[in-house]
Amino acid sequence: MFEFSFHLFLAVILVLGSVWCAGRYFLREDVVYIPDGKRRHAWKSVKFQNRPCFCSICEMMMSSNGVFCENCGVCSDNGCVRKADVEFRCKELRIRSRADDGKESRHLWIKGNLPLGSECCVCAEDIDQLSEPGLYGQRCAWCQRAAHDKCFSEVSKTLCDFGEFKSMIFPPKCILASRSKGAPKVHLTGIIPPEWKDQWKPLIVVANSKSGSSGSLEVVASMRGILHPLQVFELESHGPQEALQWAIYAAPATCRILVAGGDGTVGWVLNTLLQMKVEPLPEVAILPLGTGNDLSRVLGWGAEGPDTFNAIEYLRKIEKAEPVQLDRWLMEISVVHQSRFHVPRFHYRRSVFVYNYFSIGVDALVTLNFHKARDSSYYLFSSRFINKALYLCYGTHQVVQQDCVELEKKVELYLDDVKIELPELQSIVVLNIDSWGAGVKLWEMSKDSPTHGGSSMREVHSISDGIVEVFGVVSSFHIAQLQVGLSRPVRLGQARRVRIRLHGTLPVQADGEPWMQAPCDINIGHCGQATMLRNVVSQ
Repeated sequence: MFEFSFHLFLAVILVLGSVWCAGRYFLREDVVYIPDGKRRHAWKSVKFQNRPCFCSICEMMMSSNGVFCENCGVCSDNGCVRKADVEFRCKELRIRSRADDGKESRHLWIKGNLPLGSECCVCAEDIDQLSEPGLYGQRCAWCQRAAHDKCFSEVSKTLCDFGEFKSMIFPPKCILASRSKGAPKVHLTGIIPPEWKDQWKPLIVVANSKSGSSGSLEVVASMRGILHPLQVFELESHGPQEALQWAIYAAPATCRILVAGGDGTVGWVLNTLLQMKVEPLPEVAILPLGTGNDLSRVLGWGAEGPDTFNAIEYLRKIEKAEPVQLDRWLMEISVVHQSRFHVPRFHYRRSVFVYNYFSIGVDALVTLNFHKARDSSYYLFSSRFINKALYLCYGTHQVVQQDCVELEKKVELYLDDVKIELPELQSIVVLNIDSWGAGVKLWEMSKDSPTHGGSSMREVHSISDGIVEVFGVVSSFHIAQLQVGLSRPVRLGQARRVRIRLHGTLPVQADGEPWMQAPCDINIGHCGQATMLRNVVSQ
């Protein structure tokens, strides 16, 4: 009896262990799940189209209550959605049978609702709707070629080469997926390079809906209509890990990543790339949707996103962009708690990567107050205008109630192990890029200014030289003057290593992410580089 019970107990343990291991496998962060079964349309409100649309079923002009498929472009009014789901194919996400390898090379023709200014790929004439409004012309959802109805017969049976942006697309036949025994979903198992692998630099789009403006949904819908739908991601609370797994599977090809968001989103993606050890290191472009967008300004992508997003134009900019290196700085924060007899009893260390700037004082306090307001349940509207208005309110408040006076008495600053005697300040800024506080060029503005203490500074600024510039800000009113070019920052020096000792609890921020920092030692040193893309096409 005892022997039977022991064997039963052992069997239960083995079964539970197997289930636990299987669960651990199928819930791993490096497992990328993809939709299985026949692809259905991804319907979105037609308001994202920004132009009149006609139902692909009844051919009637639709009101704002209509929908369109963000993947293939089929349109439908609310009463025809079910019929449209049955009658029209959508983009295939993958080719399941290797015997069907030729299927992905066929065009996926969608009738009507062509983008404005579409040109016929046969006769090279504009496809204008000169007669009554309705569904005219044909467009391929993969290569984006368009044709007149009268010219369509000449291209309807040709093969699709994925068009102008084929170097950015994951073709369906290249995506390998399977369902392991007992697994609940199909997961990605590999990516095969296409025939044009020498020119292939697939683009992964990561859009953050929580950034300053609300344009991420339009970006996602537009990009899924041109690229493979699976290479366009909406960032949620779990982070960009799933999106960046595609860059790992695409190796040895070098991927490009488009980050649609603010400086915080860009830093989030860059840190995750480093954490996941993605090789080769992807090249990162930016679509500015945040409030400050300082890194975007420096790299030529602009101060804010376009009012109407044109995916074709933006993909062309990415295609022509040049790779540049951006210094990465490791900031190590050490906190030592002492007992009543001044004996160290607890040591805490936190590491933060910095790409744009790190600051202490009034500017960080204004940012912290703004973040608290934005995270409040009473914050109902997300727009760049409202965000800037909030910043202005909190900055004005600090003009009257100065919470960071005598900062110089609470901080010790060392540049390359040399202690800097600080003047009266309310903020210290350690700068890697020449853009701070939504576009203030501290380096450029202070070129002709003397350095505090008489030390010299190089006259050349670079984002990849392993050197940071350190500036001081006198007050919140001084920040306002800097914003409009009526004043200059205080030059404190340049360094390859920065050490800051805080003697009190102070507001700090790293790349726009603020917090209150207890007394500590902060050491900032160079820690490699990230590969970015600089826009060379005029805005």
